[in-house]
Amino acid sequence: MSELKIGSTLRLSNGETATVKKRLGDGGQGIVYLVTVNGQKMALKWYKMHPGAAFRKNLSENIHRSAPADNFIWPVALTEEKYGSFGYVMKLRPKGYVDMSEFILLHARFKDVHAQLNACLQICEAFQNLHIRGLSYQDMNDGNFFINPDTGDVLICDNDNVAPDKTSMGVLGKAGYMAPEIIEGVSMPNRYTDYYSLAVCLFILIYMNRPFEGAYYASCPCDNTPEMAKKLFGFGSVFIMDPANAKNRPVPGAHNNVIRRWGVYPNLLARAFCKTFSSQAIKDPTQRLMDKQWYNILLQVRSMYAKCPHCGKETFIDVTCPGTRCIYCQEVPQVPALKVGRFTIPMVEKQPLYACLVSDEKDRNVVVGQVVEKKGEVGIKNTSSFPWTLILPDSSVKIIGKGDGVPARAGLKVRFGQGETGEFINN
Repeated sequence: MSELKIGSTLRLSNGETATVKKRLGDGGQGIVYLVTVNGQKMALKWYKMHPGAAFRKNLSENIHRSAPADNFIWPVALTEEKYGSFGYVMKLRPKGYVDMSEFILLHARFKDVHAQLNACLQICEAFQNLHIRGLSYQDMNDGNFFINPDTGDVLICDNDNVAPDKTSMGVLGKAGYMAPEIIEGVSMPNRYTDYYSLAVCLFILIYMNRPFEGAYYASCPCDNTPEMAKKLFGFGSVFIMDPANAKNRPVPGAHNNVIRRWGVYPNLLARAFCKTFSSQAIKDPTQRLMDKQWYNILLQVRSMYAKCPHCGKETFIDVTCPGTRCIYCQEVPQVPALKVGRFTIPMVEKQPLYACLVSDEKDRNVVVGQVVEKKGEVGIKNTSSFPWTLILPDSSVKIIGKGDGVPARAGLKVRFGQGETGEFINN
């Protein structure tokens, strides 16, 4: 095993020099050091064993590709080969971020649901950008994400295994996160195996339990044999909330988080996990939800999180599921809704109307309107820089400029600039 001496220097592929300052951490594949490059503090991952020429070549190509999104702590430069190995430098993790594993252990908690959903959305968006490039991450697990608990901002590390689809860099993944076909040894890493790992990470961040570790998992002996891995995480694995198979249900006292949260979050989220972790999708990767599908589902979930008109506390208001109760006062919020494209948005005072729901705007945080209440009637106020078009039941139209509003009355339609046309419905 090769280690670096404090104070030693290494030439970098970009022509600069890295000086080793101190050791920051130690993982299975490499050691991370604090280094200075041209006076700037950075991180250096140094491989304990040389991972091979093909690995180095792929890493060099990733550096030239540049990061697919700002979330990725992407390799900046390779070091020279020295002491029988090499490494690469990257930016340091900023303060305020914690490992995703800390959330699983409940050592860290999201400030609120807004931060939690923001984290999930950022992860989906980042991997969508990665997959669009024809790349796959290949080793997605709880050790790859640094998350700010207050904001939900996410940074993605360990990007040295990223490679073109269906090309393996020799690291298969971590048990419980690897796709069943990888566990069974019948597939190379690809975007479909990434989709599986993505769903596992999303499930953990939302429900704070692992999706395949229930009663059946707890009853099995604790060994790490390939046969046991296939039994628990291969083609025969059973989702803990599988509606058709109850043998691996959460155990009260051991899996209280998912037991409490399963009925709190909207049904469309539960249906999505049941689909992507179904026995069909476990065996057929094409049946899994893609990153873009998860992204759209989470946008809908975010739009449902609003203040209950009865008690004023934030809850999920699912107007597509009649009878859904506030998680605090147990009243059923009866509110009008705006149906626009694939989204149904409850009309609750002060609820923002995001541009990504009504147009092709890519930035999910741009707001174009807000739900307001006037004389006991709710509506939406145009806060954007472009006019809306109100379409009346008789097909006549009226322009709604910035600062103007539209009552949320059933039958009225609104065209948002050059974007979607939405229609108000009663709950």
